[in-house]
Amino acid sequence: MKKLHFVGIGGARLSGLAKLYQDRGYTITGSDVHDSYSVQNLIRRGIKVFLGHDPANIEGADMVVFTNAVGEENPEVKAALAKGIPLIEGAELLGQFMVEVGRGIAIAGTHGKTTTSAMTALALTSVGVDPTVLIGGEIEAFQGNHRSGKSQYIVVEACEFKRSFLHLRPTIELITNIDWDHPDCFPTLKDVINTFNDFVDLLPKDGALILWGDDPNAYDLRKRYKGKSITFGYEPQFDWEIADYRMVEPLGIAGRINYKGKNQGELVLKVPGRHNLQNAVGALAIAAELGVDNHKTIAALAEFTGVKRRFEIKGEFHGAVIVDDYAHHPKAVRATLATARQAFKGRIWCVFQPHLYSRTKYLLDEFTKAFVNADTLVLADIYAAREVDPGDISSQDLATKTQPFHPDVRYLGDFDAIVEHLSRHVRRGDLVITMGAGNIFEVGERLLTKVAI
Repeated sequence: MKKLHFVGIGGARLSGLAKLYQDRGYTITGSDVHDSYSVQNLIRRGIKVFLGHDPANIEGADMVVFTNAVGEENPEVKAALAKGIPLIEGAELLGQFMVEVGRGIAIAGTHGKTTTSAMTALALTSVGVDPTVLIGGEIEAFQGNHRSGKSQYIVVEACEFKRSFLHLRPTIELITNIDWDHPDCFPTLKDVINTFNDFVDLLPKDGALILWGDDPNAYDLRKRYKGKSITFGYEPQFDWEIADYRMVEPLGIAGRINYKGKNQGELVLKVPGRHNLQNAVGALAIAAELGVDNHKTIAALAEFTGVKRRFEIKGEFHGAVIVDDYAHHPKAVRATLATARQAFKGRIWCVFQPHLYSRTKYLLDEFTKAFVNADTLVLADIYAAREVDPGDISSQDLATKTQPFHPDVRYLGDFDAIVEHLSRHVRRGDLVITMGAGNIFEVGERLLTKVAI
């Protein structure tokens, strides 16, 4: 089997898998509905990518790999079934790949898994562990979201959406937190927790479970696993304790780290926020499980500069700083804006694009109170992604419901109106943070283009 075709190849998991298998000598083709940076990156690597889905695209493939985002009604998926070509979902293929490599390190959680995965991958690479890597965000040092290493270790970001992480085969798991998200897939928080219980059950008896102790839902999982469990967080009862923290100019944070009561030194980061200190200590705990000296890991983490679309500084527009962030859940929105408020003294503009009608509808009450640290909230229309507009929720509804809790909410809808509005009203010393899991980053990029012109 030498030719693999990926349906939905522009997505984070499939694009990374395609590159990993290309590195192993496979011929790769793929298709996607939209052109994107990810698609262009694959094309630059010599991978043939078809824009649009057509049964003819799978011609000559020995196996067809698809993503849950396209589903089994996709014409290429149906053609593979009709022709008897082996068909596999991306998460299942990743699980097989993990077994081939050797020891899998899976990092999961509602919030923070991409950054924690990136920190872990970069730290392990820096100290010579030489891991294979597949994560959901792009790292400048890797020039993308993957790395082909030569050791027995593979670091993967594990997503709970549609329970896809249950296809993985980890020997070490780190769980950052458990929150109610993906209401189109999980009707209640209990359903999410039950799925994480199943995820923990994947661990072998000689594995390790690493948990963010300050999140009660994650912390409770230690009762589920009979093997080794390790906790980390801001309380002294955890194995890894962040004893105190301080801001570091211009946009960093530092904290003193204890392991079982013994001082391991100060961890200094170039990225902001208490949540990033948490993420880094998770990476530190993983490295320690692999036998890496703590001081070496702390030094490696000090060089971490972030992940694309995670509080990413894009540039300046007439003296205003433009930042982009992937936050799309109320808790992540609140944490990101709290970080921004700590770091910036001027006005903060949050330009938010809700992601999915279902998430906006079911988490509406939480969203209304999530923007308190923004001086001005500008709302774009909902990014539909995989959903069809049900007609019972909109960004205008979100604006109306948020107004009692926020003094300045502006629903503008389309990007043209938002860019024009910002270009007239943003001033020197402001922070503009575009936020959401869709294509809202284009607003900031269009503002920066205005500067260039």
